[in-house]
Amino acid sequence: MTKNIPTSMHEVTDQWLIDILSSHQAFADAPISSVDRQSVGDGIGQVGEFNKVVVTTESAKQTTLFLKLRAPIEGMHAVALRYKMYEKEVRFYNELAAHMDVRTPEVYYADYDPETDNVALLMEFLDGWHSPDQITGASHNQTLAAIKQLAAINAPYWNRTQELPWLPTMQTDYMQQTISDMAACSDIFFQRFAGDLPISKSDFYQIIESWPAILDGLSEGNLTLTHYDYRVENMFFSSDESEVAVIDWQLIGALRAGWDLAYLIGTNIPSEQRRANEQQYIDLYLDCMRDHGVNYSEAELRHDMKWSLLGLCSIAVIGGANFDVSNERSFELFKVISIRLFDAIAEHEALSVIS
Repeated sequence: MTKNIPTSMHEVTDQWLIDILSSHQAFADAPISSVDRQSVGDGIGQVGEFNKVVVTTESAKQTTLFLKLRAPIEGMHAVALRYKMYEKEVRFYNELAAHMDVRTPEVYYADYDPETDNVALLMEFLDGWHSPDQITGASHNQTLAAIKQLAAINAPYWNRTQELPWLPTMQTDYMQQTISDMAACSDIFFQRFAGDLPISKSDFYQIIESWPAILDGLSEGNLTLTHYDYRVENMFFSSDESEVAVIDWQLIGALRAGWDLAYLIGTNIPSEQRRANEQQYIDLYLDCMRDHGVNYSEAELRHDMKWSLLGLCSIAVIGGANFDVSNERSFELFKVISIRLFDAIAEHEALSVIS
């Protein structure tokens, strides 16, 4: 399937795009007359390089697409390769997306070349949809919509993740590397945010020292397909917010159930909103899981969320130690994520599973 995937947007030609798109059924009877591109998403911090592509056919019909290539910065590219991000996202769109009741961008082309380590995804541009700001947080109604969509992600491979052997668990070798990453990043993170964190120094370092046990805990119990990065900036809501489209499937894995819900309500909404509505959120998630044929008790979910909240410290600590400190938004984002997360850890008594 590989068709000389470009390394960067500078290598993308109109003819390459036309060749790719002409084989798609959407353009089978509609010859393409021109393609126009413009850069989008500069500085949004995702692992990739992005263009908006406007395709015009000979009948003057226009289709707007989103083109995603490998990360342009070598350090980020190396991280993507280390964690198999390109391969996992392409496999999700080519092998899983069509078989799941999850709204994702329609993909016109998705391929990864392991010989060159280049990747290309050409997909629907979600024009007219909007994505919340994670710092502000999702509204109550947006959170409810995201939970309904989440059940459609977590339910289909409930205790069946072995059918997808390419999905990593926390026991996979490259996920085990987070042990050394957490140790290396802990001091930097704590120095940057200690004054704002609702956690004591001793409790914080207990999490760091217990990281091998936390990875073991996340690899036990009910394992299921997990988006892993189920945050509101990876969601697009339709204009009336009746639909949710989920993007960025680079980090998917097989984890103890509860991870995605814990991430969503533990870091993506204000703590006050979580406290006021958490029972409703949990009830809705369990009801939706039952609608998908999964019987999951509240006691099991709350236990799984304890492990998940501890595991989510990797996102706060590793990310919070490595962002560009001159970027004020990044500093505020990781501060907000960390405050909300450690609030949830304390209120859920998550440390009890490693004490």
